[in-house]
Amino acid sequence: MRKSYKQQFWLTVGGEQVAVHLSAMRRKSMRMLVNAEGEVDLRIPLGYPKAEVLAFVNANHDWLLKRRSEVLARQQEARQSVLIRGRELPFKSSALDEFMVAEQAVWVPEGWTPAQTQQALDNWLRGQARHEYPQMIERWWPFFSQFDVRRPQLRIKKMRTRWGSLSQRGYINLNLALMQLPTELMELVVVHELCHLRHFDHGAGFKALMTQCLPDWKQREQQLNQLSRRLL
Repeated sequence: MRKSYKQQFWLTVGGEQVAVHLSAMRRKSMRMLVNAEGEVDLRIPLGYPKAEVLAFVNANHDWLLKRRSEVLARQQEARQSVLIRGRELPFKSSALDEFMVAEQAVWVPEGWTPAQTQQALDNWLRGQARHEYPQMIERWWPFFSQFDVRRPQLRIKKMRTRWGSLSQRGYINLNLALMQLPTELMELVVVHELCHLRHFDHGAGFKALMTQCLPDWKQREQQLNQLSRRLL
């Protein structure tokens, strides 16, 4: 069987040339995403005919144009302000050679590029996450320990499509972007993943356990979905 491979080609979207990063792999269906840079990630099954791939892309052109416009608008917003713990803080230029997150603004040294700012922001968020995420898990562990399950090991990751995950190898993966959410939504994601220790699917048992832990979890989930398009 042919091994997985990657290719790149260019596509005209809204009058602009956009890079398409194609990945062929062992999967059953095609999937198209717009990444944070406004480029297209296209994943296809191995051996899929080129004509059918192009037909799929063309059939989804309107969706692609809309989604890319949303991503580019989000990029523009990101240059002006950022969500920190659910609060919108503006970026402000600082004469000091130090990146600083303050109560009312995020101060960025003059002359920094967007890439430098994003890296400094990620470093700050990660430092906060290393403190906050373990605390949140610790707060809930007395409840989940009753199920005689092993406490998962925390991994903090940048993820493009999900807020968190629980692996069967014993890891709870939490998105760095959770630090941008209000505390009650961060708690929702942590409890969601811990509930998977008992129910690894999203069936009736899982939903009942979520309701036992957080009676308003469905309302919180609606709020989270509203923020997902901006932050993921």
